[in-house]
Amino acid sequence: MFHRTLTLVVASLVLIAGAGAPVAAQSDRPDWSSEVFADLQTGFALYNDHSGDLDLGPLAGQLENKRVNLYISDGGETAVYSFRMTGEGKIVDLRESAHDDASLRMETDRSTMEGIAGSSNPANAFADAVVNDDIVIKGEQGNVVAQITWGVLNVLKGFLL
Repeated sequence: MFHRTLTLVVASLVLIAGAGAPVAAQSDRPDWSSEVFADLQTGFALYNDHSGDLDLGPLAGQLENKRVNLYISDGGETAVYSFRMTGEGKIVDLRESAHDDASLRMETDRSTMEGIAGSSNPANAFADAVVNDDIVIKGEQGNVVAQITWGVLNVLKGFLL
């Protein structure tokens, strides 16, 4: 039964991944994007300080050494940032734009990111946000393997974490 369900999930994800429309380039950044970028710089520095305490179980291996585009929405506007996760779970190379080579995308809202950035332990706040679907991790457009992998992991993460 499990294999049949997994096969249906994977087949559905392949169809959904192929139907995705390309993302338009972001030419106008929201007024708040620079403020959020500064918060991300501060929050990611704290995250890196506590990243050794973070246990994302099998999800960790799917984040290590990956470039990520981070989509943050607020009031109908979306700003895109990018960064890279190292093999040690640190966040490096934060940019105030999308990266063409990103294989993963994280989607969240401004309130969630501000909560994580303002937390005394951003690593744990990040993990909690992932578990609670306040941050959704997917494969970026055009990265079918990452889309399928994260589609399955998102379905199973309640059992994995």
